Amino acid sequence: MIKSLHFLIIFLILIITSSFAQNKSKIPEDFCMTQDEYRLFSLINEYRTKLALNTIPLSKSLSYVAKTHAKDLAGNFNPASDCNMHSWSDKGNWKPFCFPKDQNRKHDVKDKAKELSNYPGKAWELTYWENSKADLDFVLDFWMSIPYTADMISSSNAWEKKEWKSMGVGIQDGYVLVWMGTDVDVEISTLICETGERIMNKSIPNELNAPVVQNNTKANEGTYFIIIGSFKVKSDASSAVESYHQMGYPNAVVIESQGRIRVAIDAFISQELADASLEKYRNKFQGAWIFLKK
Repeated sequence: MIKSLHFLIIFLILIITSSFAQNKSKIPEDFCMTQDEYRLFSLINEYRTKLALNTIPLSKSLSYVAKTHAKDLAGNFNPASDCNMHSWSDKGNWKPFCFPKDQNRKHDVKDKAKELSNYPGKAWELTYWENSKADLDFVLDFWMSIPYTADMISSSNAWEKKEWKSMGVGIQDGYVLVWMGTDVDVEISTLICETGERIMNKSIPNELNAPVVQNNTKANEGTYFIIIGSFKVKSDASSAVESYHQMGYPNAVVIESQGRIRVAIDAFISQELADASLEKYRNKFQGAWIFLKK
């Protein structure tokens, strides 16, 4: 009985250790998404909004896979070969793949997201290339001119039953890639390179969709909002928030407290994190200040 109990304890420890290892991010800590990549992500969602479709949450995992593939194509792709742009070279830390030659039941290009990140499911890829810096509006128009890619973006025809829950974008030297998946990404946010802002993964439940507090940071009860304006009418505040969303500030929100209507540009779960970001926002929004709402 004692030996069986010891075996059970060891078995549970192995399961917990294995789960922790699997949840550890494979993405470099300094990975970030460029403003051009984020703009294309926004353009696609704006198009879907016009069709009364749900917007697709931004995925750090799929953005990393897209960027990694774009760099590989830019450095190693040979258009004269039998492999098309869904292929991967033998010049990186991944399994080389020639599409469509290597595609079979055991080898699927859609599994690259699982191979290179902790993304839990398959993901589909859109590709584009030109020998100069890509015009992102033209890229989207080009994809919408092709029935297969247009249907994929607009969730119609063959793609009608797929609910996109994650989207990532990668751009490198004229290569423009978009990856879309039907599973929720495990990564909670994506960093924008030029601004240092973090775009939260809206598909993760709200209680998990918050900045991570470091071990030496003591969180207080409540949320710390960075306030950038006050309004007399709620509809005016809501219009301002919508404008900030379009400008690339997805965490902007209306805060009502003690009879006052305010607009916050960002929110944090500890004063240390809010203080660290306040100066950055004051450079863009004069008079920004921190408000604690319990």
